[in-house]
Amino acid sequence: MIGLIQVVIGLVFLLLLLSLLVTTIMELISSMLALRGQNLEKAIKNMLANGQKQGELFQAFKGNALYKQLCNYRGNSKLRPPSYLSSENFQSIVMDIILKGDDAGKLMQKIEEIQNDELKQVLKQLLNDAGYELDAFKEKIQGWFNDVMDRAAGWYKRNIQILVTFVGLIVAVIFNADTISVYQRLESNPEELKEIVTMAEAYAEKNELDIQTGGTVQQQWDQVNHLIQDELQQANSPLGLGWHPEDLQGMTPSDWVIKILGWIVTALAVSLGAPFWFDLLKKLVNIKAAGNEPKS
Repeated sequence: MIGLIQVVIGLVFLLLLLSLLVTTIMELISSMLALRGQNLEKAIKNMLANGQKQGELFQAFKGNALYKQLCNYRGNSKLRPPSYLSSENFQSIVMDIILKGDDAGKLMQKIEEIQNDELKQVLKQLLNDAGYELDAFKEKIQGWFNDVMDRAAGWYKRNIQILVTFVGLIVAVIFNADTISVYQRLESNPEELKEIVTMAEAYAEKNELDIQTGGTVQQQWDQVNHLIQDELQQANSPLGLGWHPEDLQGMTPSDWVIKILGWIVTALAVSLGAPFWFDLLKKLVNIKAAGNEPKS
């Protein structure tokens, strides 16, 4: 039983390292393509444009001075949408673009002048729910924004999950991280199994998982290199990762089918995320430690 747990520990450790690498790569891609910012801007456009190709208020929102200050710059002039916007800032910008410099006493008149009927109805409903009190109306706008952002987070998570699985498959192929082959290798090589389990146990002693989010593109790229050159390189030999010409000789079509299946299993497993595998690793290491205790 302990031997089986050790094999599973080795396999979980591999999936943890690959998950960390994929997560870091995804952070790098997200930063380079401003995926979070694009998701945020798409949600705001759905709120303010409501199906219109442009939307007067949405364009005014993007042109607001406060919003521009929160944006990032790419190159000399191109604005990249911020990855996060507080509900207070959203409400402040919306009030500014509705009133267009007039005082709040003309709020109802300004709402009536909005060309988008759906948006006009939403704002009138929020104003009515607020009892036509300005401060309460501002709170209703913030609540509206927070509700939409909760849904937008779900959109982003679903969309990014597909990309994570795809990146995981690419990583699995590059490193030849075939879950089925790795399991067979660990099961039949006690010395290599012992080595990888020792590494896994040392890793499990960490209090928390170090997942870097945010930071510059260069910092994220450095983290990717660190995971490849230090973490994965150290585990490369006992896990049998990488491509070896001698291993490819004599492979039959059925062998390739099994290998491709192993890559797919790795990609799907990696998509569960590094925290999942880190928690599982700690639990397995504790079970192994309890099983090794001598009977009194």
